[in-house]
Amino acid sequence: MVKIKENLPKVSFVVCTYNCVDFTKRCLGSIRAQDYPQDKVEIVVVDSDSDDGTIEAARELGARVIITKKKGYMEGKGMPKSMGCSKASGDIIITIDSDNKLIEKDWIRKMIYPLLVDKDVNFCICRMAVVHSDPLINQYLSFVGTDPFAVYTSLDPQISLRNVKLVDKGKYYTYNIKAEDFLICGGYYLTFRKETLKKIGGYSRDVDTIYTLAKKNMANVAIPKDAHLHHLMTPDTRNFLKKKVKWGKYYFTAGNNEREFKWASGMFGKFGRIRFCYEVLRSLLFFSAFFASLRMFYLDREKAWLLHGPMTFATTVAYMIAYIKTR
Repeated sequence: MVKIKENLPKVSFVVCTYNCVDFTKRCLGSIRAQDYPQDKVEIVVVDSDSDDGTIEAARELGARVIITKKKGYMEGKGMPKSMGCSKASGDIIITIDSDNKLIEKDWIRKMIYPLLVDKDVNFCICRMAVVHSDPLINQYLSFVGTDPFAVYTSLDPQISLRNVKLVDKGKYYTYNIKAEDFLICGGYYLTFRKETLKKIGGYSRDVDTIYTLAKKNMANVAIPKDAHLHHLMTPDTRNFLKKKVKWGKYYFTAGNNEREFKWASGMFGKFGRIRFCYEVLRSLLFFSAFFASLRMFYLDREKAWLLHGPMTFATTVAYMIAYIKTR
């Protein structure tokens, strides 16, 4: 267990919910089971007007519930997650999704430790737990995150693939994300000092927030060595791909117009569009991801890695379908 000598700060969890009573009980229950003093733990639930008992379950677990009529994609300016972060009163703010569960009992202590001892660290993320009782697709996504197409520009899979060099700081690693060589971090584990968010105008959405930090040379991230979330992303492949088409349609319409970070042009400077087209083609040709999956299966002995090639291809096709449907 990580020992912190300083007075422990107040920590605020921001969780967005909508008709997910079982997930809410699981998620918030894991927060309440932490060994962190509960009088210093605030849970802010932003609920999109659920009618299945989610609101009542959240309140029973001591959450402050904010009800909004906004539904669908939770990220973005004025959207539920941004709203929750603006209402949070903790010195440290943690965004997690309702389908997450904190694994270790001292997860909070491990996650905030780098922020308390290292002034150069601006935010923290954790790794996903690979749970072998999960469907194979969920095990695979625990390695690469929620978007197999975005593997080439996402920190989680680049760590799993051993493609980035992390700096070992003892109890945690660090990595400095640059705007010109940007790597995405998802919104389901982001841990910030409140003052850091204030410096950049608050939380908007996961990608944009980290991109803004990177442009200000403030995206030095810490990854504690033994802190994990169990993320129940999908029960099966069909469900996952349907979600990708839905999310893709959002990205290609109003959702993309509001973004600070643009997929096709935001990565790799003036060569962004060329690199983006190259990655689309590489995903469709399948070979690169196929050989990467064999390499990782050999290294990790995890059969979930064998899905890497097919899922990279299928996710790219799902986004192409979404693009066509929005035109």
